[in-house]
Amino acid sequence: MATLTETAYYTRKGIKYGIIFFVGFLILRFIWNTTTAYLRKIHPPPPPPPTTSFGKLPKIDFPKIEEKPSLSFKLETIQGTIPKLDSIGKVYVSVKPAVSLLSLERAKETARKIGFSSSPKPLSETIYRFSSQTTPEYILDIDIVNGTFNLKYDFQNDQSILFEKKLPSGEQAISEAKGFLNNIGLLSEDLKNGNAEISYLKYQPPDLKPALSLSEADFVKVALFREKKDNLPVLPPNPKEGIVSFMFSGARDRNKRIVEVKYNYNKIEWDNFATYPLKSASLAWQEIQEGKGFIANLGDNSEGKITIRKVYLAYYDSPKPQNFLQPIFVFEGDRDFFAYVPAIDPKWTE
Repeated sequence: MATLTETAYYTRKGIKYGIIFFVGFLILRFIWNTTTAYLRKIHPPPPPPPTTSFGKLPKIDFPKIEEKPSLSFKLETIQGTIPKLDSIGKVYVSVKPAVSLLSLERAKETARKIGFSSSPKPLSETIYRFSSQTTPEYILDIDIVNGTFNLKYDFQNDQSILFEKKLPSGEQAISEAKGFLNNIGLLSEDLKNGNAEISYLKYQPPDLKPALSLSEADFVKVALFREKKDNLPVLPPNPKEGIVSFMFSGARDRNKRIVEVKYNYNKIEWDNFATYPLKSASLAWQEIQEGKGFIANLGDNSEGKITIRKVYLAYYDSPKPQNFLQPIFVFEGDRDFFAYVPAIDPKWTE
């Protein structure tokens, strides 16, 4: 039978070796986790294969450009080369509404919320025009199928608003724009949380020209964009315009505050997507050089010599309803140049 002295001795030994074992276990675990993380970083596991669940996709329908300028390109990215981008991307379902017996009634309800009470006049099978009972008048053209609309005040016949310089600040204009959409039930979460850009315009009859500052401007323009998806921007045909835009005057009369609204928003089913293989950025660069890309914004590049500074992936946000929201390559250059190239592997488009 062990004595108390022996029991205490072996207890101390057990505690000592237990501590050594525990510390050694922690050190080995730390080394294992660090080594595993490092190996995963330098040799990441391959992504799962594309699902291609929607089958072959329709080609992106970019707006038609009547005269394509002759351009030459020079690449000067930070990397010095075309960056290596993802080889697999997501494609989301874009809701393409169909006309129904309630389409016109929904349009009338939207017009009523904006402030129009008169009966509309059909401009086509899907476009209806609402007019105010004022002079000068407000005109509201609504597509009764997809709900997009243009609202415009005939300020050319009311130039008194050009002399009232109570223009909103940038933050105030953004707040008023989102407030307007919220009041008529059209402030979606992706617009609410998305980016907004401010620009200033000066009226030089018969055109609106860019102004350098608020003090020189006659109007403040707000461009609203959807929030990023999969950490990629969602860009309309012109990345400087926004899928929804507002133009504010400095009029003291609240009824003349909003001079123009362009609402070209289409609903995306963010929970309904598939993955597809993407072409390489190098192939997209080759297509740009061959004149196959879509010039989203020429910017101040009338001479046609374009220096590309950034190449990245984005989603194309079409104002014209299409069946899918698809990824694109964006080539961004000096002086506000932007060009798009469809990113889906051509084997999966028709």
